[in-house]
Amino acid sequence: LKPFRLKLRDPCRQTLPGAQGRGRRTSGVGSAGQLDPQSYAMLTFLATWWPALFVVGCIGLISLVDGSLPSSQMWPPTFDLTGTRAKRLWTDPWFLGCLLPMLAGLAWIKSFAARHKLSSEETNSMVWWMVNFFFFHTASDILSGYFQVMPNMTEIYLHMNAAHRHPRWHDERAVLDAGYILELVFEVPLAAYVLYLFARRDPARYIVEIFACAVQMAGTVMYYSPALAKGEYNCWVTYADRSCGVVWIIFPFILLRRHVNKARGSGGGEKKAKSVKAQ
Repeated sequence: LKPFRLKLRDPCRQTLPGAQGRGRRTSGVGSAGQLDPQSYAMLTFLATWWPALFVVGCIGLISLVDGSLPSSQMWPPTFDLTGTRAKRLWTDPWFLGCLLPMLAGLAWIKSFAARHKLSSEETNSMVWWMVNFFFFHTASDILSGYFQVMPNMTEIYLHMNAAHRHPRWHDERAVLDAGYILELVFEVPLAAYVLYLFARRDPARYIVEIFACAVQMAGTVMYYSPALAKGEYNCWVTYADRSCGVVWIIFPFILLRRHVNKARGSGGGEKKAKSVKAQ
C-alpha cells in the first residue's frame, strides 16, 4: 500500500508557466504552462488579496441582511434592499473609524509591495494582518461582539450566538468574552507588531507571525468549541459564522507550511555551503 499524505498547498506558491521541470517556484497561482498571462495575473491577485475580498463580502452581507427580526424568523434570509440598513452602517463613526484606516492601510501595502518588490506571500501576510487588525478583531469581535456598539453587526452577533443577549461576563457568555479579551489584549497588538516587522523587513517577522497566528487559531478553537460540543444553534447565521471561522483554522496551517518550507530551504542551503567549504 502506498502511504497516504495530506498536502496542504499554499495558494501563493505555485509554479510559473514554463518553469516546470526546473523546480522554479514563485509567487502566483496557476497550472504550469496552462494559463495565459492575464489569467495568471488574475489568480495571483486573488491568492494575494483574498483576505481583503473576504472583508468586502462580509461588509456586503452585513449591509443587506435584516437582523432586526427574531432569530426564529430569520429563515429564509431577509434582506433590506431599501438602503436603510446600509446607510445606518456606512454613516456610523465606529464603522468608519475602522474602515477608513483599513482602506488606507491596504493602499499603503499595495504601494509598499510594489516599491520593495515583495513576493505574493509577503504581500498576502501583510494584507491578512491589516484586515484582522482593523476589521475582524476590532470592528467585528471587539466592537460588535464584546462592546456591542457597531450598528447592524451587533444584531448579527446576537443571531450568531444567543449568549450575546446576556450582559458581559454572564455565565452563559463568559467563554465568548474571554475570546474577545484575548483579541483585545493580545491578538490586536500582535497584528500591529507583525505589520511593523514586515514594514521594517525585520528578519524575525516570520517567527512572530507564526506565534501570532497560533494565538489566533487557539482563540478560534476556544471560541467555537463550547457551542459545538453542546450542539447549540440559533439560526442560519450561526452556520454562516462557523463557516467563516474555519478560515482561522486553515490559514495558520498554510502559514506554518509556508515558513517550514522556507526554514528547510535555507537550512539545506547552509548545509550545502558548509559541505562545499569543507571540501
